[in-house]
Amino acid sequence: MSAFNLLPVVIFSLILGAFLLVYLGVQSRKKAKQSEAFLTSLKQQLTMNQRAAVEESMNIKRNNAESFWFDLPIIGGWINRIWLDFSLLGWQEKWRSRATLLATPCLLLGFTLGKSSQFPIGASVLLSLGFFFALIVLLYRNAMGKHLKEFKQNLPQAIDSIVRVVKAGVPATNAFGLIANNLPGPLAKELALIDKWLSLGLSLRQAMQDSAIRVPLNEYRFFAVILVINQEAGGRLSDTLERLSETLRERQELALKIRAKTSEVRASAVIVAMLAPLSLAYMYFNSPKDFQFLLSDPTGNSVLIYAFGSVLTGLAITHFMIKRVIR
Repeated sequence: MSAFNLLPVVIFSLILGAFLLVYLGVQSRKKAKQSEAFLTSLKQQLTMNQRAAVEESMNIKRNNAESFWFDLPIIGGWINRIWLDFSLLGWQEKWRSRATLLATPCLLLGFTLGKSSQFPIGASVLLSLGFFFALIVLLYRNAMGKHLKEFKQNLPQAIDSIVRVVKAGVPATNAFGLIANNLPGPLAKELALIDKWLSLGLSLRQAMQDSAIRVPLNEYRFFAVILVINQEAGGRLSDTLERLSETLRERQELALKIRAKTSEVRASAVIVAMLAPLSLAYMYFNSPKDFQFLLSDPTGNSVLIYAFGSVLTGLAITHFMIKRVIR
């Protein structure tokens, strides 16, 4: 019973934490709007003799982009990384409406399942929060996987295009805009953004560093490092990029072979992950008494926690084993 006595404290802590995160988010959004308005006024006054002012304005934008709530202990780094990923996916603009849309079915499901437990309000809130965060993680991982997969597939093609442009005598700093107009997918948007910053006077080193932070892909970071080192140390950029393009294509072929060999294990993990929720759904409709036992009886709670804990542990072990093979 001591564990259930802590339930109000846990619920209060979650509500307080959510309130603080919302408050910090509102404050950071106000600061971001003020910064955008200030930058807009600076860009309108931009001339050829105002390079120093442009550098200062871009530094202001980068500094204000990192809101103070990203510096929160433990979770600040995760929030910053997720917020950058939301920018890549285009989720930042309407994140409030998206969150509301996702929260509605989670609340309905949470209160439907939690109303029959020993602590209806507390269990309903915890279940709703659990479903909400689980749904966000699922959608986020799925969207980021597809995004980075398309990004990775188009990267060798973009490198080949840069090689052809460089061999034609065009500087590499002028190639991003040309390639972005003839390249599909998210990589075109990233190259167009780099070209925009370069046209405003930002150095190639800083532009590629910012881009490498936005894109969490090792292959793309190799590409950024090569461009920066070549600009600072010199050398035959076309030859280096050609070898990188060949290496990336070989890595893609190897990744496809690995996915083919691990397909059975990944399919088994998906089936195991679906067994628990499907079993609970079947029990809810066909054996309501047993379902009520799991939620309202302490012994049933222990069985339910053990079942979910064992399934999650098995999935985590399978996930890390597959990741270790892929790496």
